[in-house]
This record gives sequence, structure tokens and C-alpha cells, in this order.
Amino acid sequence: MKRDWRQLATPLYGAALVLLLAFGAWYVVNRQMDVYAWVALELAAAALVAAIALDLARVRRALTGRQARHGSNSLLISLGVLGILVLLNILAFANPARADLTEDQQYTLAPETGLTLAALAEPAVIQGFYTVDLEGSRENIRPLLEEYQRESDGLLSYEFIDPVENPLLARQLGVERDGSLVVTVGDRSEVLSFGSEQEITGALVRLSNPDPRNVYLLTGHGEADLDDVSDAGYSQLRDALTGKNYTVNSLNLLADPNIPAEAMVVIVAGPTFGLSQAEVEALGSYLDSGGSLVLLLQPSVETEAAQPGQPLLDYLEESWGIRVNDDLVIEPRSSSFLVAVSFGYGDHAVTARLDNLASLFPGARSLTLGGVDGVTQTALVTTSDISWAETDMRFLQTQELPEFDETADVTGPLTLAVSAENAATGARVVVFGDSDLGTNSWVTQLGNRDLLVNSIDWAAEQENLIDLTARTTTQRLVVPPSVQVQGLILLVSVVLVPGAVIVAGILVWLRRRKQA
Repeated sequence: MKRDWRQLATPLYGAALVLLLAFGAWYVVNRQMDVYAWVALELAAAALVAAIALDLARVRRALTGRQARHGSNSLLISLGVLGILVLLNILAFANPARADLTEDQQYTLAPETGLTLAALAEPAVIQGFYTVDLEGSRENIRPLLEEYQRESDGLLSYEFIDPVENPLLARQLGVERDGSLVVTVGDRSEVLSFGSEQEITGALVRLSNPDPRNVYLLTGHGEADLDDVSDAGYSQLRDALTGKNYTVNSLNLLADPNIPAEAMVVIVAGPTFGLSQAEVEALGSYLDSGGSLVLLLQPSVETEAAQPGQPLLDYLEESWGIRVNDDLVIEPRSSSFLVAVSFGYGDHAVTARLDNLASLFPGARSLTLGGVDGVTQTALVTTSDISWAETDMRFLQTQELPEFDETADVTGPLTLAVSAENAATGARVVVFGDSDLGTNSWVTQLGNRDLLVNSIDWAAEQENLIDLTARTTTQRLVVPPSVQVQGLILLVSVVLVPGAVIVAGILVWLRRRKQA
């Protein structure tokens, strides 16, 4: 009896399908074409060829029959749809459009970063040194670096390097810890131990502007200490300045009345005793030569430096049209009525990027602007219209909310900070009616840090260094459902919905069978 070999075609087709499925599963799990994957693929191909050879007649009927003709039409339609999808993907790839839908705009660079990248005059490179142990951290920072590369129009590039595989380069660049970034602009580089937009942009700013920036802090009158890390110190403001390539120096005009020529800004931060006439004259000569001054004053009840008639206050009013009032700003809607809150900002480079960030002045005096020829003045910060300037300080002994006196007090809005610029000399002055906003306990509150650093940037004529605020991430807590709710979800999604589909299919099949 002659054996019909065509009967072996069907099991061979089944074997080919099983081998192809095994190959696909193995490749998805291991993500590599190893020997097992190649063996499964070759056996599947051999089984398929053998099945076709054993039953050519079935293949011929499948290709030329009525079902084949309908299948050909379906195939052509499918190929047409596939071609359209490929064309749309090509067009989308050639004309990419991006939209950051995250709540905190985590994948959108800050405007300050965009300005920094637009000002790049030399190629920049960011090298990330990550071992395999920090592969997750490397992938987390990749989207941020891609944004830098995209926004720079090709002037900035990035790469990842394994310091274990390339220890020589890591040593040459000064990399000492895993997960460090090296930012290079031209022939200058800086190592960052923490990768964030604020750190990277700060490094780009410093490396793009390598010239020294010297600011001087006046001492000798009980001013705030930039090295003091306590709540009353200014160490965090100092760190913000040094992070932007400023060199902070001390200046004692009592010992030497000459202000160094390289001083970009002189900062007078909360003196508790008044400056002498000779010191004020030295500051006046410095400003007449185009220098800049940032002055932070306390209310007169807290210090002897801000009493009316002091030489510095007289100079500010006569030469700059800035009168420092002998009062205390009261804000009844604040959490503490002695903490003045910014209600509005002036149209100025200092405040242009503060957006909706408020600034807090814990114990401030008001300022008044008067006209002086050749001097342009701007009220940087103003209070609400229900605040007022209290002149009777006896309420401080009881800490009770004072009452507004129409005959002696001035109602808001009040000015808390002003800027002024002399058109003839180019000198710039910024005056704050409070110095506590720069202390370590207050400088991180809302927009205080940005306001102070931006003021120093503007005074130093370094508007391109306007401060970049770190983006905060909104924390969301997911509350798991109760056991009953979890059981209901499982019942509906796993039992009821699939069961309804199965029952509907059976009913349709039975009805069609009955009709047939």
C-alpha cells in the first residue's frame, strides 16, 4: 500500500507555528539572537518548507481559489493602510512636535535656560559618568539632556561614559564619584556631582562667562555675615552668588576708604550702626564712577543705622530721590501682621521672571520715590492696598495688631524695594526696606532668593545671569481601594465582562445554527 505523505503537511505546519512562537517568546525575554533563537528559527523554516513541498496542491488551491482572490483584496487594502501609516510616520519624524503634558512641566526647560543656550558662543558638551549600577539614574537624566541638545540648535551635545571602562578620562576630568556630570564649554570644564537643570544651567553660565565677578560686602557696622550658617546668617545667599561665578569679598571702609576698582557691586546688608560721613562719601565717589550699590535696611526700631538723619539715608534722598521712611509696614491679611507680602512687581529686569512668586518682608519699612534729574527709578515691590505704614511703635510692646491712624499713618500700596539708575554715570542702586528677607530662615521662602540674586545681577549689569529657580515636583499619594472595591473590580473585569462576551457569542452561534 502506497503511503500518502501529504498527511504529514498539517503537523509540519503546526510544528512551524509552535517553533515561531517559541522563537518570538525567547527573543522578547532575552532580547538577543543567541544559538537557541537561531535553532528555533531555522527549524521553523525547515518545517514550513517541508510542509509546502509535501502538499503543493493545497498551496496552489489556496493561492488561486475564491478565498485567495478575496484574501488578495484584503491584502492590498492592508498594504495600502500600512503605506499610509508609514508615510504619516515619516512626515511626523521629519516635522516633530512636542507637548509636555506633565503637571510640573518636568520636561520643559525654564526660560532662563533657553536664554543661556541662546547666548552660547562656543560648543558645549555634557558628559555623564555612570556605571551599570546607576543605569536607572542615567536613563532618568537622559530626557533632560535631550532637551538641552534640542534647545541649543546643535551647539550642545551630550554623551554617557562608563568610568570603569574609561578610568583615564574620568581622572583627567576630575570625576571622583559615580553619577557625576562634566560640563565643558570651549576649553573650560566643571564637574557636577548632582545632575539637575539648575546645576547644569548654572555651570553653563559660569563657564560661558569666565571673567571674575567681584562683589564686596560692607563690614564694620554689624551687618549680616555671609559665612554665618545660622538662621540669621546670609550663607545661603553667599552660596547662590558663588554658584553664579561671583567672588564675595569683605570691605571695611573704616580701615580703608577706597573701594577696589574691580568691585562690580557693594552690598550693605542690615547694618545695625550708621555709616560715617566719610564712608558715605566713599560710596558716593564709587557710584559717581559707575559703580553699583545694593542696600538692605531694617526698621529704625531694630537698629541705630536707620534712624532719620543718618548720612547714608540723606545721601539716598538727595542724590537718588529715595526716601527711607521711619515706619513699620503692617499687613493685616498676612499670617503675621509684621510680615509684609508683595502684592505687585514693577516692570523691571529684576522682577520680569518672578511670575506669580510672592516675596516676604518680615519687618520692613516703606520707601518713597522722589524725582531727581537724570535718575530713572522703579518701584520693584509694592504691598496691598489694605496695608499701611505704622508710625507709632508702642504696639510692639504688646504684640497686638495696631490700629490705623488716618492722621499719622500712610495707607497702601506701599513700596518695599526700589531700583534706580543714573543715565549719566551708569551707576545702579537697589534699596530694600528690609534685610531679614535675605537671612537663611527667609531667603528660601517663595521668591525671596530670586528677588535678591536678580537684584545683584542687575546691579552688576549681568542681566544674562538672572537666577534660575529650581522646579519643585508635586507629590501625589495614591490611596488603594478597599478590599471590597478590589473584589468588585476583579469580578467585573475578569468574570462579568468576559463572561458576557462569551455568552453573547454562544447565543449568536446557536441562533445561526438553528436558522441553518
